Amino acid sequence: MDLSLQLWSIKDETAKDFRKALEFVAECGYSGVEFAGFGDLTADEMKSELEKNNLYSIGSHTSKDLFENALIENLEYNKAIGSKYMIIPHASYETIEDVHNVAKLLNESAKIAKEYGIKIGYHNHAGEFEKFDGKYILDILAEETDDCVILEVDVFWVAKGGECPYEYLRKLGKKAELIHLKQIDDNGENSTWPNGTLELSKIKEAAPYAKYFIVEQEGTAEPKTAAKENVNYLKK
Repeated sequence: MDLSLQLWSIKDETAKDFRKALEFVAECGYSGVEFAGFGDLTADEMKSELEKNNLYSIGSHTSKDLFENALIENLEYNKAIGSKYMIIPHASYETIEDVHNVAKLLNESAKIAKEYGIKIGYHNHAGEFEKFDGKYILDILAEETDDCVILEVDVFWVAKGGECPYEYLRKLGKKAELIHLKQIDDNGENSTWPNGTLELSKIKEAAPYAKYFIVEQEGTAEPKTAAKENVNYLKK
C-alpha cells in the first residue's frame, strides 16, 4: 500500500532539521509526505530533498489566513515541489455565514489553483460535526463547494465527532479524495495502528474514490516510534 506521512506527526523533528526529518520518513518506508509548513527551505531546496529521498509531495496543509492573503505564493511553492493538493486544515465557525464564507473561499481558490495543476480541499476535525440549521458543517461544505474541491477526511475526527467513519465516507463518495489514517481507541484517544477500533480494510472499501492515504499521529505516542509502527502495520 502506498502511504504518505503528514509531517505534523513529527513536527519536532522538522523544526530541528527538515532535511534529516525527510530522510527519516523515507527510511521508515513512506512514499510521500504532506507538509504542514516548509521550514526555511526554498522550493528548489525542498524539491531537491524530496528527490534525494525518493519521496513525493501530496501537498500542504495551508492555513485559511494564507489562502486569503498569500494564495499565489503558496501555489507557486507547491507547484515547484510537485504537490497535487493544497488543503485548509482548520477553520472556526461561529455562524452559518462563516461556513458559507469558507465554502466560497475554497471555490474561488480552486479556480485559481487549477491554473497551477493543484486541487484545493478541506480537512475536518470534530468541530465540523457541529450543526447549523440541522446540518453538519462538513455536510454544508460538501454541498456548497464545486465538484473540483475535495475533502481530506480524517477518520479519527469523524469518529470523535460522533459519526461512523465507514458510513460517512460512503456518503461523501467522490468528495473523499484524500484519507487521513488516524487510529482511535476505546477511550476516544489517538493510538497507533492497529491498537484501536478502526479497520483499514473497511476504510478502503468505504472510500473507493480515495487517491491517497496519509498517516497522521497525534496524542501521547512517541512521534518517531509511532511513524515506524504505523507504516509497518499498514503496509502489511
